[in-house]
Amino acid sequence: MQRGVKSYLAAGILAVFSQQSSAINIQFDYSLDTNGFFGSAGSTQRTILEAAGSFFASNINDSLTAITPDANNQFNAVIDHPGTGASYTINNLNVPADTLIIYAGGRSLSGSTLGVGGPGGFSIPSAQSQAFIDNAVSRGQAGALGPASGRTDFGPWGGTVTFDTDASTNWYFDTDLSTSADVMDNDFFSVALHEIGHMLGIGTSDSWNNLIAGSDFTGAASTSIFGGNVPLSDPGHWADGTSGLVNGVAKETAMDPSILQGTRKVFTDLDLAALSDVGWELTAVPVPAAVWLFGSGLMGLVVTARRRT
Repeated sequence: MQRGVKSYLAAGILAVFSQQSSAINIQFDYSLDTNGFFGSAGSTQRTILEAAGSFFASNINDSLTAITPDANNQFNAVIDHPGTGASYTINNLNVPADTLIIYAGGRSLSGSTLGVGGPGGFSIPSAQSQAFIDNAVSRGQAGALGPASGRTDFGPWGGTVTFDTDASTNWYFDTDLSTSADVMDNDFFSVALHEIGHMLGIGTSDSWNNLIAGSDFTGAASTSIFGGNVPLSDPGHWADGTSGLVNGVAKETAMDPSILQGTRKVFTDLDLAALSDVGWELTAVPVPAAVWLFGSGLMGLVVTARRRT
């Protein structure tokens, strides 16, 4: 059965395995993986997810301030539990500087959904200082403050990514580039990139929503790459089949709403431009080597299945 990639804004949470980079760390926390989707430390699933996190860490140069709760300033992170889907609160979460924390797990997802991802929410008691609240909202990104309708930047503390555990979802996890995926398998690396993209604000942040006009996205970086306003299939995704460039070659974008089984999709120049429009400061390298670490083993597959959203 073919399954489409569709994501929604989840209220996010944190992480414990860190990806080091020159600018930010992306940490994955598997403590809420109550259905065992990611297995034990060192599993192939974790290795691939952490490679996807490394791609973004190597591309983002923002400086994010720490969120440090204390006796007078509480920070309670709120997410959709990746194992159950229920609202879940983590009291007094400490988020280090230049760090994004992502809770990862799996559960049975409805319909043709392969994964869901989004930034985390939070609550702060009203007695806290305004400076602490502003920092929690923005992580030091001035454009993330003020009325939602005027925000031009995004500074999350992290969020969640969740993947389908249904038996009918055949995931491709193999990182051995000498092998090929079966044409009916769903490439986990592609879906992981897509969902982390949502956690970073593509389709989920105020700074993204403020650049939507009708059914088009009007961000300056994206329109420059695309040659005009970029059509959307829904408020969170490029129109199905939208293309961008990867090393000068046209490829279907990672952030359209679906993926063909047996194929791999990486971030194109248009997907990276979306991160810039959301407010992230990017490196000059459009597609670093991390993308190709797992890429070549699938690029030569002949795909006969049709896309289904």
